[in-house]
Amino acid sequence: MSNINNQTQDLYSIELVQDLDHENAATVSGGSLDLSDLRNGKGKRLNNLTRSYNSLGSFNNKATWYDVKGNRSWFAWSGKNFTGERFLLKAGTKGNLRFSNNNIESISPVA
Repeated sequence: MSNINNQTQDLYSIELVQDLDHENAATVSGGSLDLSDLRNGKGKRLNNLTRSYNSLGSFNNKATWYDVKGNRSWFAWSGKNFTGERFLLKAGTKGNLRFSNNNIESISPVA
């Protein structure tokens, strides 16, 4: 029988456990998408998006900047529910959106 020790242990004292920043965590999980309503990542942000959204809610038509972290590309659509014009945001890229006049309303990772 094993002896169970109920004492708490600092997570970081366990061998091979380390804290991951958002970028490294995104890489491990396959990737994430960050959006900002101002150029160069300034302003209000939606960070660490990891799944499809058929609407960006109050962020619809406001995305001006993007950052695709990890190794998964994303599609952005000009309409809700993945309709309208579709744009590809390539894995590992970031920058100011230069298409669709900030008219992004839904997003989805590329399968």
